[in-house]
Amino acid sequence: MKATRASRAFVVMLLAASAPVVTAAPAAAGHGPSDAHVSKAALDQLVQAAGEAHSSALVVLHKGETVGEWYFGGKSKPIETMSVTKSIVNLIIGRLRTLGRIDSIDTPVAKYYPEWNQGQKKEIALRHLLNHTSGLQNVPRADIEIYPSPDVVQLALAAELSDPPGERWSYNNKAVNLIAGVIKKATGKPMDVIFRETLAEPLGIKSFEWMKDKAGNPYAMAGLQLQARDLAKLGQLVANRGRWKGVQLIDESWLAESLAPATKQQANCGLLWWLICDTTRFVIDDAVVAKLASGGVPESFVEKVKSARGTYSDRKAYFGALQTAFGTNWQEAIGETLAPLGVQLSRKEYGKVIGYRADGYLGQYIVIYPDQELVAVRLIENSDSYNPKTDGLTNFPELVRQIVKSP
Repeated sequence: MKATRASRAFVVMLLAASAPVVTAAPAAAGHGPSDAHVSKAALDQLVQAAGEAHSSALVVLHKGETVGEWYFGGKSKPIETMSVTKSIVNLIIGRLRTLGRIDSIDTPVAKYYPEWNQGQKKEIALRHLLNHTSGLQNVPRADIEIYPSPDVVQLALAAELSDPPGERWSYNNKAVNLIAGVIKKATGKPMDVIFRETLAEPLGIKSFEWMKDKAGNPYAMAGLQLQARDLAKLGQLVANRGRWKGVQLIDESWLAESLAPATKQQANCGLLWWLICDTTRFVIDDAVVAKLASGGVPESFVEKVKSARGTYSDRKAYFGALQTAFGTNWQEAIGETLAPLGVQLSRKEYGKVIGYRADGYLGQYIVIYPDQELVAVRLIENSDSYNPKTDGLTNFPELVRQIVKSP
């Protein structure tokens, strides 16, 4: 299962989108809209789409109150949140910052691991692990290096640098896993224990599981198993700017920093949180083509990219152009070619930030729209029948946005 998950993650996260095929009606558990501003029609559309995409759980909160919980297998149960775990790791760091147990994310990692106090590695700070600019050698497929490794913290520590720290954004599971080691060095306790003591218990999260390597390190890139209603509590904590039942668990300034563009290169990414913008344009122009050609991409692939040149204002048109250029299996063709090289197919131009999201492989989501006081969670279990073209529910953030109209 690990190999399948990791090898398809790059494609699913960045590219997969398709209209769902109705195969089952959703089995609702919970209650309906509790606020006049909630659109029942839009909510029904969301629930239907979640059911058609074989979701396991859907939870919607408005103004901190439960609009509804839907469990399509009949009951709530813990489900691995995949890369949503990264965003929870951000909250753990924020909690430790608030408690004064981590002084600054600009502190060099060498403070915790003196073996890094040499060469360019001494310049790598915790911030670089959080914003994907550490420069550590990166293999996007986790099944190649990470899952086979008995100690993912040591794997990250031993990695060579492919770029100077802070210079290039590259989504890096290996670097993120090192955060678990930093947390243990800073607190003397494993990350999963710190999560339980400092966040889960105050939020009333009674049970969770966290996948670990053979050395006992919890993965920071993925592996946290939670029930959807508990994941929604963490989303609500973010919506509340770190406040929970009158207590400021996470300083508001931490969330303000985390939920703003962390780099110029990837303007829709904060510190292990993704930003939802009101507009996104996908651009394939001569500059993009030239970058691909100089980045080791095969000439035959570049020629297909040239045929898709243009500016696309929505994903449907963009994905349609890619399918025309690369054929029916365009997602696999693009992912298999570009993932090992760590290059992007297009340049993205973003508008105003209107919300935040945590994303995970398969289509795990926390979506937060602060202006609407809206939080939604979708989880899906992995299975042999999972279809990335229909079950990723990639339009989940847009469907959630329609539930409550902005004031």
